[in-house]
Amino acid sequence: MKKAQVRSTTCIERALATGVALMLAGTAGAQAPQQGCFVRSYDAAHLQAHPEQGVAALRLWFYSETTDRLSPAAIIEAQMADQGQGARDGVGGQTLTQDALCEASGDCFVECDGGHFSTQSLADGRVQIETSSFAIGDAESCGGSSDLAEQSGASTTYVLDPAPSAACETLAQIHPLPGPGCYGIDYSDRGHGQGLLALRLLLRAPQPGFTYPVAEGSIAVRLPDAARARAVGLAGVRVSVPVVCSARDGTCHSSPGDGSLAVVPLGQGLALSTARFLVYGPDSETFDIADPTQERTRHQLRLMPDDACRGME
Repeated sequence: MKKAQVRSTTCIERALATGVALMLAGTAGAQAPQQGCFVRSYDAAHLQAHPEQGVAALRLWFYSETTDRLSPAAIIEAQMADQGQGARDGVGGQTLTQDALCEASGDCFVECDGGHFSTQSLADGRVQIETSSFAIGDAESCGGSSDLAEQSGASTTYVLDPAPSAACETLAQIHPLPGPGCYGIDYSDRGHGQGLLALRLLLRAPQPGFTYPVAEGSIAVRLPDAARARAVGLAGVRVSVPVVCSARDGTCHSSPGDGSLAVVPLGQGLALSTARFLVYGPDSETFDIADPTQERTRHQLRLMPDDACRGME
């Protein structure tokens, strides 16, 4: 049976292991802001003169994953132009984001070999980033993805201006997570369950010490004896996987590459939605709980007694 590699282990522990403040490469003694905003917009004339550039604007937010300010990280957002890599990857006009963990060397990297960029502090207060490969966006969702590098393997450089924190407010905001407890829904009619008979989400209290609260838990689904479940040998089976939910973006993840769940508190319950989220059977069979006929599958879960999540601890 496949053992899920929880995102908090792959990301947070690596960030904690650095245990240092982000240093900007190329400037002796310079230190990147542990909370700072940098922006850059490119006008039509610049883009016309650089048709290979598929990035029309950038926002970069430096922060620390932990409240002790010793785990540097960054969030980067790119508004894609309908040219260069934006046109190549079919994301022209879209806004794509990516989280990165940073090291003392000034490198900021994406987990699971998603690439990296290096940083350099310029004398006028601006920040230069350079990359030959840095994945941005979500290849698992309908939003699409691209690369900050104009050509894979070739160096691309951007220079960003310092900006007030308010300019990065939407990147820095904390998305509230539901409180700890057992949430669920049962469907008597599998047609209304969007391919599921029951769904449970068990959340524990957030771990202390993180800038964006992180809550561990698990999700379980009961599958009907229907064609899609039968096709993968999971008809009538109850399966569960561990998840880690972060207030950074209000989503829960299991294994890297297996999709995500967006969770929003809703009264005494929560709203859950996903474009793709895989669960695993006892022999590594996979089932996507997202309804393939919908762009996003949504469920409204209510707070349930703790014993409704029995066996999910």
